[in-house]
This record gives sequence, structure tokens and C-alpha cells, in this order.
Amino acid sequence: MCPRRDPARPAHARRARGEGRAATPPAPPPGAPGHVVVVAEKPSVARDLARALGVRGKHEGYLEGEGLRITWCRGHLLELENPSAYDPRWRAWDLAVLPMIPAAFRSRVRAGAEDQWAVVRALLRDRGARGVVNACDAGREGELIFRTVYDEAGCALPVRRLWVASMTDAALQAAWADLRDGAAYDRLGDAARCRSEADWIVGLNATRALTCLARQGGGGQLLSVGRVQTPTLRMIVDRDREIEAFVPETFWRVEASCRADGGAPPQLTMAFTTARPTDGEPERPERPDRPGDEDDLGPRAERLPRAEAAEFVAAALRGRVGRVRLADRVEKREPPPLLYDLTSLQRRANQRFGLSAARTLDIAQALYERHKLLTYPRTDSRHLTPEQFEAVPDVLRGISAVPVYGPTCAALLAAPLRRTRRLVDAAEVGDHHAILPTGRSPLSADLSIDEKRIFDLVARRLLAALSPDARFELTTLGVEVDPGGAPLPPEVPPPLWLRARGRVCRDSGWQAIDPPPRRPEVELPLLQIGDEVHVEDAQPLEGKTRPPRPYNDASLLLAMETAGRAVDDAELKRALRHAGLGTPATRAATLQTLIERSYVDRDGRDLRATPRGCSLIDAVPVEGLKSPALTGQWELRLARMEDGQEARPRFMADVAAYVQEVVAAIAGAAPPPPEAGPARDRGESLGDCPLCAAPVRELPTVYACDTGRACPLVIGKTIAHQPVSRSAVKLLLKGKRAGPFKRFRSKAGKPFEASLELNPEGRVVFVFDDGPRARPKADPPAAGPAPPAPSEAPPADPAGSPCPACGEGRLIRGRAAWGCSRWREGCGFRLGLLDGERPWTAEALRAALEGPG
Repeated sequence: MCPRRDPARPAHARRARGEGRAATPPAPPPGAPGHVVVVAEKPSVARDLARALGVRGKHEGYLEGEGLRITWCRGHLLELENPSAYDPRWRAWDLAVLPMIPAAFRSRVRAGAEDQWAVVRALLRDRGARGVVNACDAGREGELIFRTVYDEAGCALPVRRLWVASMTDAALQAAWADLRDGAAYDRLGDAARCRSEADWIVGLNATRALTCLARQGGGGQLLSVGRVQTPTLRMIVDRDREIEAFVPETFWRVEASCRADGGAPPQLTMAFTTARPTDGEPERPERPDRPGDEDDLGPRAERLPRAEAAEFVAAALRGRVGRVRLADRVEKREPPPLLYDLTSLQRRANQRFGLSAARTLDIAQALYERHKLLTYPRTDSRHLTPEQFEAVPDVLRGISAVPVYGPTCAALLAAPLRRTRRLVDAAEVGDHHAILPTGRSPLSADLSIDEKRIFDLVARRLLAALSPDARFELTTLGVEVDPGGAPLPPEVPPPLWLRARGRVCRDSGWQAIDPPPRRPEVELPLLQIGDEVHVEDAQPLEGKTRPPRPYNDASLLLAMETAGRAVDDAELKRALRHAGLGTPATRAATLQTLIERSYVDRDGRDLRATPRGCSLIDAVPVEGLKSPALTGQWELRLARMEDGQEARPRFMADVAAYVQEVVAAIAGAAPPPPEAGPARDRGESLGDCPLCAAPVRELPTVYACDTGRACPLVIGKTIAHQPVSRSAVKLLLKGKRAGPFKRFRSKAGKPFEASLELNPEGRVVFVFDDGPRARPKADPPAAGPAPPAPSEAPPADPAGSPCPACGEGRLIRGRAAWGCSRWREGCGFRLGLLDGERPWTAEALRAALEGPG
């Protein structure tokens, strides 16, 4: 279903999303002068759009027909430039040149995207084009992707926006007929740019400042800090430390087996309570997402701190006769649950099936893009607009072919659908409505097991939201027992009280199609006030308080959604959803980044901070950098910017001022201990570093000293395709020459022979036995070019070395450059294989790698 303009929605909401304005006419018909360029986010979306619009011509990088040229971006074709592109001083990691705040941001082509970028740029610059349609994903990130390529290409053509929530042909055609003025989404574009630029400013400045500070204390590893990443890690670290510091407390409670006056089995099990049960006592709420020290054995009021006290109470109850003082029986209605947004779907999938947040997002995206079975999944709304509600009967008819849904669909369609505020509320719908089935039957789709599970969750939730309330009968009994002259502990005054609670389902309603986690049913006998109850036995039971539960994907997503606040009220959760950490579309990626950078590990379904993650949080001296609440306020301001209530210049000015405070605070802080970085493999020492005297050890790809990056000594484990052994390193550290070695090869593949030694700067250099201009022994004496001088000898290939930009990935060699293995995760490090037009010398290459850009 495609969201359309809804006059019932508040005017400010329609203005914020680009509604209430006249759309530019659709693309010109075949034969009209010029053509329209359509930019999609992914090739699959471009193909779907081409099929829906009858475009069949195929070219390299785009599709053509019907007056249209449809191209795609493959995600982010462009990314923000590295610091050194703005100021040469920013190539060096030096506290003195921070903060780095560009006057205007620039973009560069993402590694590997050069060919597609050339196609997109040429299409946007084509003089035959008369307009552009932004068909990237309908959200903040899609808006950023399009606007970056549009601006970088220098395009000035008028822009219209394709805003679609479903990838079915009908939805695409309806959205195409309702193209909107691209300028109506300027505020969304402003928020997208602010988010991207703020992440660059805060992340790069804080990472460099903290890493430089750590070097002053002898640490050598990169300490990665992120605007959302670090507060999220802080929550996990704090929870783990709560668990580690938790000291269990033993308590006792008393349980009594009772029989009603003249009653027959079943026996009535009641619990001793120190508080008098009162009419209207609320049922203890379920709190499945909030870890705490509540024990399943009962509320804190029933707990006794000493075994002796429990024994006295049990002895005083045995054989006594009590009277019913409270007999409360009420009906409770449980309304249907809200529809799913992305976060609630991820949480439910984790609770039910153990799927990670990232996995659930991938599946939902596939059901949206590839299978066309779900609407747009990256939404933060759990409601529909009135217009969208009108299309729900068609959805029900579409999924009714599935046998398990058929009876419920038929029952719902037999009468007017229930329209409640929990389901239909235009004020609660932002960019997109809640996740829904599109109405296509999944029976013909080749779905995996997990795809079937996610579709089933969404389909059942829609059916449940349209179904009647579930009805339960709740019973509370309170019995007063006179202990007579039996001794009681000081903390338990007479009379003694027993309590029992019952809960029985009378009409399952919506729970018949979307059952929640099972709760045991307890049916209590019908008793009246004044009835006698015989206590046949009573026993003390020992229990222990339990520590908070570790975070899992479900509970962490909830914590991120509410910026770490402990929130149980559903209405308040929705009010805070824009003040959380990240957005529904980015939270899974943030968690995945923490795992990939070894700050967090998975322990089954639990998420636990690693020693490296704990050390990083301890090393950050600025509380704001790791404050979930502060970061949540930034997200709230970005959401307000989308609604026209926040100005981009003011937000970016506040970011610049904030990062200046952060850098100043870090510069004035005491250096963290070296262990704040990742723990190194403390293997055998091969000798002492000639520069700093620290032990030199073998690491995965290099030999380096314990000082880390603060010391320039690094010896590659492979130099010019020749492996460097541990014994050779020991000789070098003693000031001796290692070699000669015969298997060195130049970049041209020519063999040469040379020895190795360390120069006074701690760098490995080639030494040739017959002089600086000696020829390689593999060549005939009278033929071939002279070998390079020692300073011009082929440098070590840095492939496999740690990335100097992010410190997490490894350098890999491409056709034209070395790059980071984590380029998919956003690391943009790139260094050409040539230094201009000449091969790199060892010294120049080392200098280029020392100052990551």
C-alpha cells in the first residue's frame, strides 16, 4: 500500500512529510522532448520500478524506455571526505590540530563504486534530461543518498520524490502517479545531512583525541568513539558491572495448603504476606523487558529476612482456621497489541526465535524488496492513517488463502472492521505507517524458514489488532488467621494474612491468532467474605534475589529506543521514541559495529561487554560522549528538524561547539592506562626496541613493540614478497644485518637479492653487498636496468597490515589502490598503488601510512 495525502492528518504533520503541496506532473509520455532520470537506491528497486512502469531497455548501469532512464546507487556511492582532503595538517593524528571542523563538507567516491558513479553522474548531467525523480528509499538515509549524488554531480534539474511503502507493482504505479515536489523534503534532507556530518565531526575528533591521549600514556591502539556507538556500549558495560557487583540475598517465604470450609479438593494454595490485602489490589504487572531482582516466588512484601522468622510463621499457621476478609472477582479486558514497527518486530523475533536485530532487519528488507510481501520495514510508527485503514480489507483477502489465516480473515471480513485509536491514528504516523502485509499471498513465494517466521509475526499481528479484546477473570482472596498464642517474630505482628490470586481466560479474543507468552491459569474456588478456611499445612521456602539479566537484542533495542530510561508505559515509550539512541533503521547496525570492533560479544542470546569495551568506556573522560540521554536529545532535535521545528545551521553550530568542549576536556585529562586498548598477544619477546626499549613481539601481521603506534618501529612479516623470520628480527634488534635473502621481488615481479637492517629511525632498509647501485644477481651483468638504490628499493607491501584509519580492518590490495577490508562497514581509507606517477619508495609509503586520513 502506498501512503497518500490524508486530509485528516494534522497540517503540521502533512507539511513535514511533503504533503499538502501540489505535485509536479508525472514523467512525460513517450515522444515528449527530453527524458526523466530516475535514481533508485539499489539495482533490485530499479528493476522493480522498471517492470511496473514498462521500461525494458537495458544498458550498462541503467534501464531505459517510456521517456525514462532508471539508474541506481548501490547504497552510498559517495561518502564524506577524509580529514586530510580539507587540511593537510589533519593527516597527522595530533591533539594540537583538533578539532577538525570543515567549513563545508565534501564527498568522494566510495571504493569500488567508481563505474556506477560515472554512469549516474553522466545521466544527471545529460543535457537531454528534463527532470529527476528521487526513487531512493523513503526515509532519512535514502534522502541523504540521493541528495549527495545530485549535488556532487552539479545537477540543477527539477526534482520530484517517489514516496512508496510497498514494492508491489500496484503500489509503485500508484506512487508514480502521485509524485511529489522534491523541495517538500528539504527538511528531511537537512536532518539526514546533519546526522551524517555530526557523526563525522564527533566520531573522528573524539576518536583521534582519545587515541592521542592514550598514546601519551603508552597505549598504542586506536580507541574508536561514536556518537551513538559509545552510549550504547556504555549501557552494556554498566549492566555487566551491575551483574558482577550483585550480591545475592537469601530470603524466606511461607506457603500454606488450605481447604475451604466444607470444601473438597482442589486444595487452595495461599502465600503468607506481611501486608494486609485490600480491595482493588492490582495484579502484578509483567515486565519481560526490564531485568530486575524481583523473584518469581513473589513480591518483596512476602519476603522474610531470617529462616527463624519463616519457621515461626509456618508453625503459627499450621492447623489454624482463618476467615475470608477479601473476595474480589473482576473482569479484565486486554486490548489487542499495537502493530509492529521495526524495533518491536526485532524484539519479538529475538524473544521468539533468537534472531538478532540485524538478521531480522535483513529478513524484513528481503520480504519488502524481493518478495513484495511486507510494506517498508524501517519505520518507527505502530499505527495507520485513516486512508491506509481503508485498504486493509484487500490485505485480508490477499492473505486469506493461507489456511492458518483463512478462518480469522473470514470472520473479520464478515462484519465492519474495528477501527480504534490503537490501530488508526494519523498523528502517530510519520514517514511510514506500521509494518503490514502487502496482500500478496506468500504461498507462491520461495521463503526460507526465517522469512516465513517474520511474515507470520506481521500477519498475525495485523489480524490480532483487528480482533476483539481478550477477557480474563481475576480473583483475589485474602484470609485473616489468628495465631492464638503462638510465638511470632518481632517483624510480624498478628493477625497473619494469606493471599491467593487467580487468573482465568474467559474469551481469548485476539490471543487466539497471536498468542502472547503463556501464563499459567489459576482458578480459585468461589468464596464469600466470612467463609472459613482451614490451614492444613504451611512450609517455609528459601529463595535468593537474582541479579539483573544481561542485555540481549530485545532488551537492548528497548533501552536504545528510550535512551536507557526504564520505561514501562507504552504511551511514554512512544513519546520518547524520537529521543532514543539512533533510529529503528540504524540500531541493528550500531550493535553489529560494536560486535565487529570486539567491544561486545554474543554469549548465546546475551550481549556482554568485552574487556576491551569496558576499558574503552573507562578511558572516555567526557561524560557526554557516553551519555545515552544526551545522545537521545540529539536524535530528538533531528526529528524536530524533519518537522520544521529545528534549524540546520543552529544544530551544526551546537555540534561544533560541543566537539570543541570534548576535545578540550580530553586534552586536559590524564592519559588512560595502556590496557584501554585491545589486549595484545603477549607472546615471547624477540628483543628490546632500539628506540623505546620496550619488548618487541610477534603480532598477527607485523613485529612491533609493546609501546604500540606511539613508537615508529614496525617490521613487516613479509617484505617485498619475502617472509621475515623471527630469527631475522632478533638480529635486526641487536643492530646486526639479516640476510642476504634471494627471494625479494620488485613490484614488476623481478627478483633481487638484498640484506635487511634497521636504520636509526627504526625503519627496515635494503642493503646491497656490491654498492648502492648494484644489479640484482638474477639479471645478467651487462643487461637490464640497474636495481634501485637502497632508498628507492621496492617497499614492503602493506597488504595485511592494520588499517591506519580505523585500526580495525586489514589493508587489502585492489587494482589501483590499497584499501581497508572494512570498507563495507564504512571505513574509507584508500591509498593509491603509485605515488603520483612513480612507484612508492619505502620511506614515502611509510610516511603516507603513518598519518591515516
